[in-house]
Amino acid sequence: METTTFTALCERAGRWWTIRVPQIEGLTSQVRSLDQAEMMTRQLISRTLSLPPESIRVEVLPDAPAPVAQALEARHAARQAAETPGHATRVALEALAKEGFPFRDAATMLGLSPMEIERYAPDPASLHDLHHDGGPLQVAGQ
Repeated sequence: METTTFTALCERAGRWWTIRVPQIEGLTSQVRSLDQAEMMTRQLISRTLSLPPESIRVEVLPDAPAPVAQALEARHAARQAAETPGHATRVALEALAKEGFPFRDAATMLGLSPMEIERYAPDPASLHDLHHDGGPLQVAGQ
């Protein structure tokens, strides 16, 4: 199912959070707790536009102090940094498999143990075909 993304701009108003959806003129709501903003906004958009709730994605953007924004940016950067080596390792393993490198050589070149290489296999069932005794490296789908 195709989804449409909306933004919920949230601003603290006393003990409440005021929500405004800029994509839909005049659409506002209030919640007591920020963790309710996504669900409340999704329901409101669903009723207003007659869309199924599961077709609506809501990005909650609270008006927060600068340290909060900096912390969120740092956490996002850390998540991306953690994903990059895994992707690069999978690409390298696919290239080594295409070149016919033996399993042990591939492990040595990447500085990985055989168990670590198995984490990067796209299809766990393909691991039964790997030869840990110097046979060629095989990656699922090849």
